Amino acid sequence: MKNNHRTRRTLSIVFNLLMFATAAWSVGSMILYRGSGNMQVTGTRVFMYFTVDSNLLCALACLINAVVLISGKELSPGLLLFKYVGTTAVTVTLMTVLFFLGPTVGYLPMFSGVNLFLHLLSPLAALLSLSFWDGGSLIPKNRIWLSVLPTFLYGIIYLYEAVFVGAENGGWYDFYGFNAGGLWYVSYVVMLLATALFGILLWLLHNRSAAD
Repeated sequence: MKNNHRTRRTLSIVFNLLMFATAAWSVGSMILYRGSGNMQVTGTRVFMYFTVDSNLLCALACLINAVVLISGKELSPGLLLFKYVGTTAVTVTLMTVLFFLGPTVGYLPMFSGVNLFLHLLSPLAALLSLSFWDGGSLIPKNRIWLSVLPTFLYGIIYLYEAVFVGAENGGWYDFYGFNAGGLWYVSYVVMLLATALFGILLWLLHNRSAAD
């Protein structure tokens, strides 16, 4: 039993640090040099992408959790909840790329350069660690709604910049294609529902693993 706990703890530390390192390096490269594929921007413009924001949010949670575990302590409910919210956000990034942007824009730009980490490897590291190795306390059912917050808040900003302001007036162009056919309101609701579904699935996976 002790060996199993030690193995899970080690894997949790490794994958949390891996997620932090790959996300931090990727975003840093974009800021200092230039992004890849569908995110060929530089400087502070990188933060207009949910991909970047979600990865940084989750990377911060992963770093803190790894430090706590390395110190020999257990993850507090608050830190675990932080990781859960961040992991749900990068799961949205991963699933959006796999099932929407990949088929519509092409998988090559989605996984070229640093996008391979931000769109696939970093989210997977976070998802696997939360679902199977992070341990700690159970995530309360009445906290699942928090997992939707990043998508909800980013969606408001995106709609304002890409739909109500628009690129022609200094806003963002609709780089996610969520306003295709003028159906931005449908896209927004679908994304919120999808995020809630991912949040529930991650809640189930983590709690099942933590209860073992």
